Amino acid sequence: MYSEIDNLVRKAKLGEKEAKMKLLESYKPLILTQIKKYYFEKEEMDDLINEGYEVILIGINKFDFSKGVYFSGYINTILRYHYLDKLKFKKYVVSLDKKISSKDSSISLIDTLESEIDIEKEYLYKELNNELVKNIEKLTIRQKQIIVMFYLQKINIKDISNRLGISYRTVVNTKKNALEKLKKLYSKK
Repeated sequence: MYSEIDNLVRKAKLGEKEAKMKLLESYKPLILTQIKKYYFEKEEMDDLINEGYEVILIGINKFDFSKGVYFSGYINTILRYHYLDKLKFKKYVVSLDKKISSKDSSISLIDTLESEIDIEKEYLYKELNNELVKNIEKLTIRQKQIIVMFYLQKINIKDISNRLGISYRTVVNTKKNALEKLKKLYSKK
């Protein structure tokens, strides 16, 4: 059996369409087995089978007899990794209008969601954060360091002065100047 497959692979590598078709037919059960391991949706079956055929055709061209590996094992491995990789990046989309089976009524997923999120407030918050980051980039290096250490890392002024090797008063003045500069940048808009 292996010698028959090897002959078909050699012919297919030379471009014989009939040999390629026989190989694709003989490996269709393997394609179906690999698909059934990783996919459960029937709608995608035709596309997944066609992808399997493409993987086999590419595999025929890349297969190297000198490696001492059986073609069947080689194809099995590249098909498995193809479908695993595809599954890894697959995004499952569920509509919020999808009906949930209920004995009494037809309820959609969106009806079950409760949210206290204010979309406008979230958007405004995000915009202000983006603007703040842009404005912080306009500060001097020392001002950035002190603002980040004080407000983000929650380090007190005394520890900031010790870490940066500058006086307590210099940290206070630099922080004050940075805040004034940020206020001016915001008032320009």
